[in-house]
Amino acid sequence: MAWDPLNVTAQGDIEGSFPWLLFSLFISIIWYIYLIYYNSRVFGRIITKVLNRLYRDGHVQVGSFSFSILSGKVMFRDVHFISEDFAIRILDGFMIFHWWRPYISKEICEDMSHSDTRLLVQLIGVECHCYNRSSLYSRLEKLFGLDTNIVPPDKLQQQQAEEKKREKAKMQIESRGIQWRDLIPVIKVEIFTGRFVAGNNLLPTALCVNFDEAHILYTTKPASSPLDRFRHFADTKLDNLRVMLAPSLRYSGTTDEPPRYMGEGFVVLMASEIQAYYTVDEPGLVPEEPELLELASGEKIESPPPYWGLEIKTGKGTNFSYGPWADRQREHLYNFFYPADYQPIPVTKRPQAGELRQPVSFDIQLSVLHDATIDILFTKTKVIVAFLKGACGMYNE
Repeated sequence: MAWDPLNVTAQGDIEGSFPWLLFSLFISIIWYIYLIYYNSRVFGRIITKVLNRLYRDGHVQVGSFSFSILSGKVMFRDVHFISEDFAIRILDGFMIFHWWRPYISKEICEDMSHSDTRLLVQLIGVECHCYNRSSLYSRLEKLFGLDTNIVPPDKLQQQQAEEKKREKAKMQIESRGIQWRDLIPVIKVEIFTGRFVAGNNLLPTALCVNFDEAHILYTTKPASSPLDRFRHFADTKLDNLRVMLAPSLRYSGTTDEPPRYMGEGFVVLMASEIQAYYTVDEPGLVPEEPELLELASGEKIESPPPYWGLEIKTGKGTNFSYGPWADRQREHLYNFFYPADYQPIPVTKRPQAGELRQPVSFDIQLSVLHDATIDILFTKTKVIVAFLKGACGMYNE
């Protein structure tokens, strides 16, 4: 007896499960096509709608979003965030949470730099553009008695109330001892092709910071003083860093021609490799009575204030360029983003008992590990007339 896959009867009708097999295959093909090409985009549209309803002070867009519970991976693409003051765009990226690694409970003051990396973040095509400071200019309007046109008073009061609420919630969490740093002791961030821009069409030039790769390792260490809680530590490595002053495309005022162009604008700093270490102590509370520290020599000194500093080490191919033209552009940028309010600056009061301790200085250390060029450019009839040469081992603090 011959095998008949269609199971055709004498009247010519098809019986059996073969039509259902074709139907199930057709539905399966459609389902797999949806999962591969459209599921992440549908999730992205849903997340975009939800975030825009919850956050009304800007616009959020997520092109696609997908996740995998087994691998602890979250993937996203074409992420935009636009507000009144800045805009952030991420072309592609993912996060991996290593949930399968054992959890080791530690105190917040312990050294967590030797722990395993539990959270890995990789971003491709990151752009951040800062073009305004609406809350600061709104305060100046109120200070000078002008009409409020930048930020409505109700919205400004709402922003201040939300900021106070966040600070209060942070203090409550810290008082309850709720911490996540022993769960995620080390965070590794990798950025491929990043750019930071500060400026707008009201300024003749914009500050542009470009780099090809950035590797950031964040962890916590013991603070320098027992009165503080812990120390934030971020180890950053930048490849092919370029800091330049580029002309604004839509600027309609008078322009000042730079001494020279290198690519898109005047390059202030160019280096093939930069190593940066950012350190800041999480302050503790001021004690009722001053505590003294005993040195090895037996001398007792007052506990030092919280440390706050940045250490930069330059590699090969480093070039610094500056001059009167670059200083004028720096002044334009500073006056726009940090405008003067022409008010007496109050003296910073020392924190009292029960208040948070405060750092007293921000220390910057710059070390040139290889030969570097330092150009101080002066122009006379468009001709560069001066430059300097830097040697290996230069140190500035």
